[in-house]
Amino acid sequence: MPAPAFMKLKVDHKTVLCRDLNTYRSLRDFLLNSGYVGVYETERVGEEKTAMATFACRSGLTGECLAVVMGLSAPNEVSHAQAPFVYGVAGQPQKDAQTYMQHLALRTTDLAKLKAHLESKGGEFLTPIYKDKDSFGPLLQAFTRELFDDEWFFIEFVQRDYDPDAVSAGGTRFVQNTVKSLYVSKQDEFREWEKTSKKRKFLDGVPEKDRSKLLQDIFANTEPKGYVQTVAPVARNVRLA
Repeated sequence: MPAPAFMKLKVDHKTVLCRDLNTYRSLRDFLLNSGYVGVYETERVGEEKTAMATFACRSGLTGECLAVVMGLSAPNEVSHAQAPFVYGVAGQPQKDAQTYMQHLALRTTDLAKLKAHLESKGGEFLTPIYKDKDSFGPLLQAFTRELFDDEWFFIEFVQRDYDPDAVSAGGTRFVQNTVKSLYVSKQDEFREWEKTSKKRKFLDGVPEKDRSKLLQDIFANTEPKGYVQTVAPVARNVRLA
C-alpha cells in the first residue's frame, strides 16, 4: 500500500553541534567560503544561564541546508548542546570529537496529520507544533524526543507552505521564537536526565518488535533515498531496506 502523502518526506536540513568556539567559527567560515549562503544567525538564544549560538546556511549549488550550533554553558550548569562532549556517547567520552550530528529535519506536506499518525503508533514528541513564519511563508515545526539511551540524536518534522527549492537563496529560513522554545524544552529534558539518569525516548511507547519498522517507514519514504543512512546514530541502530 502506498504511503500517505504526509509520510512522503524530504530532508529539510541537519543540525551539527560544535565542541567549542574555534570549531564553531572554523566550520561557519568554511561553509561561507564554500558556496553556502547564511539564512539565519544568532549569537545567543536560550535561558539566563545556558544558551546556544546558531548559524544556518544553504548551499546555492545543492540546496542542502545546515545549522551549526555551539552550546553556551554556565559554571554550574551544562547546556544540553554540550552533552555529547561533556558526557560522551554510548557511555564513552569523546575527547577528540569536535562535532556531533544532533538532529535531522524531515519536511512533510501535513505536519498535523504526520504527528497524529506517529503518536497513534506510540511515538512521543518533546514539543507541540510550533507555528510561525519565516521570510517566505508559514513554517510549522515539531520535535521528537531523543531516539536512543546512549545517543543525543532526535528528529525534527517541518512543514513549509512553499517550495524552498524555488525561492531565492537569501532570506531567513529559521524562526527565533521557535529556536528559543526548542532550546528551553531541550534544556528541561536534559535537566531531567541529569537528575534521574533516565531518558524518555521517542519510541518508548512503541512495542519493541515494531520500533525498527516505524523508523523504517519514516526513512524509507524520505528523499533523497539513502541520505539518512549517513546519519551515524540511525545507521548504527536501524537496518534500512
